[in-house]
Amino acid sequence: MMKTRITSGRIPLCFLEWLFSSRRRFLENLKKGGPLKYFSAHLPVMATWSNDNHFPVNMTVKGIGLIPKSEHLEDYTDIFESTIAEARTLPWNETLLKRIEAMERVYSDIENFDPTLLGGLEIFEGKALNNLRNNPYASLLYVGMSPSPEGIKYISFQVNGKVEILPKESIYYRFLLASRRLFEYEKFHLYQPDYPFGYLIKVVEVKDKSPWTRMENR
Repeated sequence: MMKTRITSGRIPLCFLEWLFSSRRRFLENLKKGGPLKYFSAHLPVMATWSNDNHFPVNMTVKGIGLIPKSEHLEDYTDIFESTIAEARTLPWNETLLKRIEAMERVYSDIENFDPTLLGGLEIFEGKALNNLRNNPYASLLYVGMSPSPEGIKYISFQVNGKVEILPKESIYYRFLLASRRLFEYEKFHLYQPDYPFGYLIKVVEVKDKSPWTRMENR
């Protein structure tokens, strides 16, 4: 019998741990000055829909991250914003450790995050935004790898969610913007002058698409 591979309303713990630990490894590598690697846990493919042509699905890679629980959201936003303000009074490259430490505070405990939410910023105001204004649903496809006792574990999952377009006065937008601004001039970012909107993705269901052997279902 096939095991169930769909979770309703929240990111299951195994995937939440991957998103969380991947960010921690990224920060540790950044702190050590290691080589930059593609950050798959932050860059899913987002699919949105329109009915305007023969190819209704628009796909784009978006920077999407975890969102703190509501009781922590304002505190971490304040920490990020104050760290950015202080960093801008000093040579930027001399403040990297301070900025990493600010991000590490929220990533000190997986319990800081809300498993029912994800979020990201809009940059280009293109097809994805137009689609979401007319149909506020999107799918995210994550693909990556994770260390395991057996070697490497391949991970893939699809998050289907309802999307709220965030104005700049939203506390969620402020958190997402400050998260980006902490590292806006680093080599792994393409600097952007503005981010007109944010996205808050409310998880409807998660489909486990990680590869497995058919023997597991016997």
